[in-house]
Amino acid sequence: MKPQIILQHDETDCAAACLASIMKYYGKRIAINRIRKAAGTDNQGTSGLGIVRAAETFGFTCKGLLSKEKNINQDLPCPFIAHVKQDVIDHYVVVYKINQKVLVGDPATGFEKLSLEEFKSKWSGVFFILSPTSNFVKVPESQGLFSRFMHLLVPHKKTLVLTFIASLCLTVLGVATAFYFRFLIDEVLYSQLETSLTLFSLGYLLVIIFQGLLDFSRSQIMMYMSNKIDMVLICGYFNHILHLPMQFFTSRKTGEILSRLNDTATIRQTISSTTLSVVLDSCMLVFGGFFLFVFGNSLIFVAVLPVIISSVIAWVFLKPYKTKIRKKAVMEAEKHSTLVESINGIATIKALSTEKSTYERAEGQIIETIYRGISLGKMSNAQRTLQNFVSQCGTLAIYWIGSLYIFDGSMSLGQLISFVTLSGYFLGPFARLLMLQPALQESFVASDRLSEILDMPEENENTENLVKLDSVDSFKGNIKVENISFSYGTRGKTLDGISFDIKGGQKVAFVGLSGSGKTTMTKLLLKFYDYSEGEIFIDGMSLKDIDTLSLRKITGYVPQEVLLFSGTILENIALGTEEATYKEILDASKASRADEFISRLPERYLTKVGERGATLSGGERQRLSLARILLRKPKLIVLDEATASLDVVTEKAIMDTLNNTTRGITTIIVAHRLSTICDCDKIFVFDKGQIVESGSHIELLSRNGKYKKMWDTQHQGEYEYEKPSFAFRR
Repeated sequence: MKPQIILQHDETDCAAACLASIMKYYGKRIAINRIRKAAGTDNQGTSGLGIVRAAETFGFTCKGLLSKEKNINQDLPCPFIAHVKQDVIDHYVVVYKINQKVLVGDPATGFEKLSLEEFKSKWSGVFFILSPTSNFVKVPESQGLFSRFMHLLVPHKKTLVLTFIASLCLTVLGVATAFYFRFLIDEVLYSQLETSLTLFSLGYLLVIIFQGLLDFSRSQIMMYMSNKIDMVLICGYFNHILHLPMQFFTSRKTGEILSRLNDTATIRQTISSTTLSVVLDSCMLVFGGFFLFVFGNSLIFVAVLPVIISSVIAWVFLKPYKTKIRKKAVMEAEKHSTLVESINGIATIKALSTEKSTYERAEGQIIETIYRGISLGKMSNAQRTLQNFVSQCGTLAIYWIGSLYIFDGSMSLGQLISFVTLSGYFLGPFARLLMLQPALQESFVASDRLSEILDMPEENENTENLVKLDSVDSFKGNIKVENISFSYGTRGKTLDGISFDIKGGQKVAFVGLSGSGKTTMTKLLLKFYDYSEGEIFIDGMSLKDIDTLSLRKITGYVPQEVLLFSGTILENIALGTEEATYKEILDASKASRADEFISRLPERYLTKVGERGATLSGGERQRLSLARILLRKPKLIVLDEATASLDVVTEKAIMDTLNNTTRGITTIIVAHRLSTICDCDKIFVFDKGQIVESGSHIELLSRNGKYKKMWDTQHQGEYEYEKPSFAFRR
């Protein structure tokens, strides 16, 4: 079996790409995104346990081993995955062969041969041996560039036909010029036919004008079609990522996601301009070749030789070019992530005075990206220069040998000029086809990267048999959680054996130290993540049987980090409820106390909030988010630190209002400030992913447990506890 290497799409893909390479080696082609999901890859990469689980998922046995002495010999079953250190960064590679040298498949750079000492200096001693099981099934290649994206041309069939006809006419007219020059030299000039010269020249002028008009029309049609395809690709990609599960966004950097938008432009260029160029240049090649064979005599062999040499040059550059394209794409994504991260965190950067170090970090990645672009450009220039050199040598050879034929009388000057012109319609299209190689390779890489995202299933697919809660009139809000365990990827458990009951209409609180699992539990209830252990029931129905969109439509959720979008205050409050009246928006704003600061603004509800609500304070943003959920009139409310940025007086006023407006609605409050949840029907105390206590505020204080310690810490010196009834003041 031939060694295979699947290059990584992003910097965290190395383990998934190694697994994909070994699977392809055994005849099973699995997309990297599927392996990432099975391995629990996140923005930190993939753990060893994740590699084992993913391998077993796709029909392999996998053992993780450690060689402390780093013994590597021919007895090791290849291929296997090795953990290496690459510039102090954890990385995975595939080892395919061991003899005097080690054949390594690096998902970041491609194949390389290392000496045993070189390999040992990078290897940590950790490796994973994989072998197919009896359940292993070969899977053919996944969809390629053309099979996936060529359907985008179907709506433009008429445009393509018109463009093809126009191009065909241009080709025919171009070939006709070759005969014009032959007639001009051999007949008109030789016989001094002045009248014929005028007539034929005027006719040729009309041909030139017609060629110009056709060329302009074709360019306009192509531009229109390209823009349409661009719109479908970009909008389709953006719409798809909006419907992907939350795990997709938490396991990737923003820059990696956005960098795929650049890939859409590359693909559009290929399926519109490049595809048409291939068809048209192929037709011109056939036309030009036919006439050359008819009229070219032995000169045809001189014209074909450069074609063969140029083809060999293109083949030599094929693999190195593909590797460099992928390396540049990965670096572009990393650079994009750093820039986005830096701009979003500018307040922290300025507060810590880290402008210099932030710039240096970004500068390093920008320079590395530029260098990779230069390296790619050098290779492209070298290929183009060599092919141009061969083409020019071919033209010189045609003139040289053709002139010798003229000397011995076997060819006229007109025939030579005609042959040279026709050879332009043979060698020119062929040269352009070869020059498309870099563009096509970029497109194949872009297609792989974009397809990785487009192949991911949306979170609300196949909903025909799911319960739509927004159409259920008798929603009560009973929630039952049974033995739920959950972890992000393959790392430690965030929730471990969680069980609790919430009766419809109750107001409950989740409290605990940071990282105890409170927010994670709320995200499971909202189906942001899938759970694999335990069960969650809402009104007796399994959460897995409930339509995701309908659940979120009836839920009012305020996250820890409130995000406002560029636009007016009015637009942000009405987000998701655009049909709401101005009075309803005003009432919701008053209930959340947002109207207090909005009324002081010059443009009131038409005030622009800036990107991410930058012109408003944290407390003002939280009040707007509360107004947003009150406007939705939800049947279930989840508040995750929804009042953490408010002062005590405003917080108390808002909580009192919420108590009145949400009476009878199941409400879950995640809080660190315990004074806000004293009147909750039940409080669940989280600690290290488990619920260690539950009960009312007074009951929990009387137990002298975890909750009592948290309360004492927050109110030290303010309250004294002689009896549970004196635990808090109202």
